[in-house]
Amino acid sequence: MRPAGVRAIATCCFGMAALLVIDAVLILCHVFSLASGRYLIGEYTTMGPAIFFVVAVVLIALGIGLLRGWSFARRLAIVAAALFLATSALPLSAAVGYLQVSGIVIHGGKIILAIIAIRYLLQPEVVECFSARRG
Repeated sequence: MRPAGVRAIATCCFGMAALLVIDAVLILCHVFSLASGRYLIGEYTTMGPAIFFVVAVVLIALGIGLLRGWSFARRLAIVAAALFLATSALPLSAAVGYLQVSGIVIHGGKIILAIIAIRYLLQPEVVECFSARRG
């Protein structure tokens, strides 16, 4: 039996992957600028549209792994949430410095969601569920 939170995290992974692919296609068509993806992947947007596709593939694999109950997927999700948190700290600091309410809400929300995901994935019943699937 898969915990409901794992399904929610996997759905978020698929949603972010879809958003990144759409964003990358629009960047390649010169509709959006590279900076349009900074809310999801931070300053790594300067690497070009290819990074959007790479992150999308990793997110899809992560979502599939979580739904299948693979133990390494839970660990990778924790690392991914920590990276998501890390890419939000600097923009949040800048938003606070410039008193940009929208930036504070967006990046503060990202930090809160990342912490919730990490905390959830470290719950004993979730760890046990992933350990039982492996065994």
